[in-house]
Amino acid sequence: MDMPTRPEIIADAAVTVVSRDGVRGLTHRAVDAEAALPAGSTSNCYRNREALLGAIVERIEELDTAALKAGPSIDVSSVVTIATYLADRVHSMTTPRRVRATRARFALLLDETARGAMESGHFRLLGMLEGMLRELEHPAPERAARAVADLLEGALVHAVAVRSRKIDTATLADAVQRLLQ
Repeated sequence: MDMPTRPEIIADAAVTVVSRDGVRGLTHRAVDAEAALPAGSTSNCYRNREALLGAIVERIEELDTAALKAGPSIDVSSVVTIATYLADRVHSMTTPRRVRATRARFALLLDETARGAMESGHFRLLGMLEGMLRELEHPAPERAARAVADLLEGALVHAVAVRSRKIDTATLADAVQRLLQ
C-alpha cells in the first residue's frame, strides 16, 4: 500500500475536523493540528477555504464510493437484491470506520459555500440509482431513485445524529422494496 501524499493527509484531517467541529471549526490551523503537520502546511497545499472545501468534498466522495463498493457487488436482478445492497451500504456508512465521512458530509450539506460540490455528489448518487433501476427495467427510475435517495439520506441522518438510532438493515431494505414496487 502506498504512503498517503501530503494532500491526502490534509484532506483526511480536514474531513475529521469538519466531522468533529463542523464547518465553522474548519481552519487551516485546525487541519494542520489534526494532521500533526507544521503550521502552514494546509495553506501551502490549499491556498484558500474554497480549495480546502473542494478537497474535503472530493475526499468524502472517495470514502462514500469506497463504502458503496465494499462487500459483494450489486446484483440488479431484483428489487429485493437492490434493496438489500443499498441497506447494507447505508449501514456501512454509519460504522465507526466510516461515520466520520458521513458526519462531515452532512455538515457540508448545510453550508452554503459547499453547496455546488455537494449537489454534484447528490446527482451522481441519483444517477447510480437510476442506472440500477433502468437495468432492472423499473417503470419510473427517476422518480423511484429520488424517493430511495431521500429515504436513505434520512436514515443516515437519524443514525448519525441520534445515538440510540441505529440502521436496521432488514427494516431499511423492506422500506426500499416498498418504494420500488
